[in-house]
Amino acid sequence: MPGVRILEGCEVLSLSLAGGRIRELETRRGRLRAEAYVFCTGAWSALLAEQLGLRLAIRPMRGQMLLFGASPAELKRMVMREGRYLIPRRDGRLLVGSTLEDVGFQRLPTEAAYCSLKASALALVPALEGYTVEAQWTGLRPASPNGIPYIGRMPEAENAWINAGHFRNGVVLAPAATRLLADCLLARRAIVEPGAYGWDAERACSQPV
Repeated sequence: MPGVRILEGCEVLSLSLAGGRIRELETRRGRLRAEAYVFCTGAWSALLAEQLGLRLAIRPMRGQMLLFGASPAELKRMVMREGRYLIPRRDGRLLVGSTLEDVGFQRLPTEAAYCSLKASALALVPALEGYTVEAQWTGLRPASPNGIPYIGRMPEAENAWINAGHFRNGVVLAPAATRLLADCLLARRAIVEPGAYGWDAERACSQPV
């Protein structure tokens, strides 16, 4: 895309705040400057918000998943029960998810989760007994109070915005959340009332659930 530079694996180390504005970011690849800054940093959002003197109620919640090497022929659609789900993929594999663990930023997969997820999968589809588990991995979900994301301007810096805290629904909510943030940034009529997603002192200091 013309005019856009993407820096992958570019960790933000600190930010410089002066006159009520973010002046620049210090990253592992040098200093970066912009007219506006958007915090869409998932489970790590609270760590950056602290540098603005803000307490943000977003914390990481670990989720572990399994991938079976193949899916039984009779499983044609997604199956869900008691917080667990099986998703047959187009490549013939089967995704099994997921745990929900409040363990901070620990990302290592565990044997306990492996056994629990496999047991849930076999309870839902006993025919999986004959299939091999190819992979196990983890992700960190950005949990926010009541699962409601923060979308809009952040206090303490007039050129700082946030789009974070989507918990388990980031992919599903991404198009609408991005549109709402763009509406706010460009001062145009929003697609939905933005107040419910804006910064609120009581919500910001409450505990995510």
